[in-house]
Amino acid sequence: MSTLVLQACSSLSSDLDKAPPTLPQAYQQQAKATPSPVPAQVELQWWRAYNSPALNSLMQEALKDVALLRRAQARILQAQAQARITGASLLPELQGNLSAQREAPVSSSHGESRSHYVTGVFMSYELDVWGRHRAQADSAVFLAQAANYELDVLRVSVQAQVVHLSLQALGDKQRVAIARQNLAVAQRLLRLLEARLQAGAASPLELAQQRQLLAVQQRKWLVIEEQAIRTRVELATLLGRTEILPEPQEDIANLQVPELEAGLPSQLLSQRPDIARMEAQLSAAHADVQVARAAMFPSLTLGARAGASANHWEESVRHPVYSLISGLVAPIFNAGRLQADKDLNEARLQEWLAQYRQTIVQAYMEVEGVLAQLQSLDAQAQTMEREWEQAKLAFQLAEARYRSGSETLLSLLDAQRTLYAAQDVRVSLLQSRLQSRAALFRALGGGWQAGSGGLADQGTVAQAGV
Repeated sequence: MSTLVLQACSSLSSDLDKAPPTLPQAYQQQAKATPSPVPAQVELQWWRAYNSPALNSLMQEALKDVALLRRAQARILQAQAQARITGASLLPELQGNLSAQREAPVSSSHGESRSHYVTGVFMSYELDVWGRHRAQADSAVFLAQAANYELDVLRVSVQAQVVHLSLQALGDKQRVAIARQNLAVAQRLLRLLEARLQAGAASPLELAQQRQLLAVQQRKWLVIEEQAIRTRVELATLLGRTEILPEPQEDIANLQVPELEAGLPSQLLSQRPDIARMEAQLSAAHADVQVARAAMFPSLTLGARAGASANHWEESVRHPVYSLISGLVAPIFNAGRLQADKDLNEARLQEWLAQYRQTIVQAYMEVEGVLAQLQSLDAQAQTMEREWEQAKLAFQLAEARYRSGSETLLSLLDAQRTLYAAQDVRVSLLQSRLQSRAALFRALGGGWQAGSGGLADQGTVAQAGV
């Protein structure tokens, strides 16, 4: 028997190879040639780096009452309750019973009435020889941890969505304002052409061309304004509001462009809650394999009963009787069900292991992609400023020369289109640069740190009321 126990324990204590894939020493798209000697760490409230009071207020509202986070908190409570239920199997179970019975004859000629009392206490306990109950409890605890990490994943996602949509709303507001300005310029030039036509200095063709350009600007203004409303609707939906958010009052040009060092790729293992969630789920799958293996061995149950039965209550308490019970149950034939269950859990373990490693690879490549986007957008912004300045100058010169009769309307129309496009692209680039910073914050974990209990222990849940 001792040899069987040793062999079983050896087979159940196999180590799980959770070695993550090898990551490079530094990000290929890192702006600096050498990584910073001080590891980069994202601040917990990283969105404050934008220096936007309106964004701070929206974020506070989002973390206070978002249905997505409340659902995740409810799943945590479910997982914790399940862990307590499963962990109870590690302790003995104690039951008691107390009953009283009264028997009376149908008629007085058949005897006297009598009472019968039964008292008893029963304890049962299954020895966890192969570690099956311990593995079941471990699996439930790991799943509860995964539920906690899932809440952190969703919270970081909500934070990033609030920032993204808030910046989108600011960009839309600026683009609507530019469209209105361009529309006013087009209307002013149309009035100029109408006056020149009456004076015989312009042709009906030039007037038609300017009216066509004015119609295009009106259509673009309506499209951008409709997009701005849809953005505010989406943000209101995320916040759980039942009314459309008003137009933001801030100017996107006044926001601060955050600067963040990406740090080392190896830091992702402790910065990303989705990686921690996958580790917990992988550990739970490994525990399930141990449970399936242990189910193939005999189970030993111990029991003890104490009680009494008598016609008088005093006698049932005064003369108790006890008994000890033990039982050994071993599987003999189950048509391969236990082996199939073990194979099933081992296959699931391999699936989780592959997904765990893929999650790490995806996290690393996500940061690489965002860094590449940051570098490209910053470079585009520099050239865009020169492009916009020259487009503005070209339009001013073309308008002045057209008024003096030294330039054709075709050149003026071309200068208008170029300026309008440059203004719109300039705002879009600024918006994309700000949003790409939010994407980098999210890719680096959004301020979450392994070993610190996640975001929940840093006051966010208490402030959020979830």
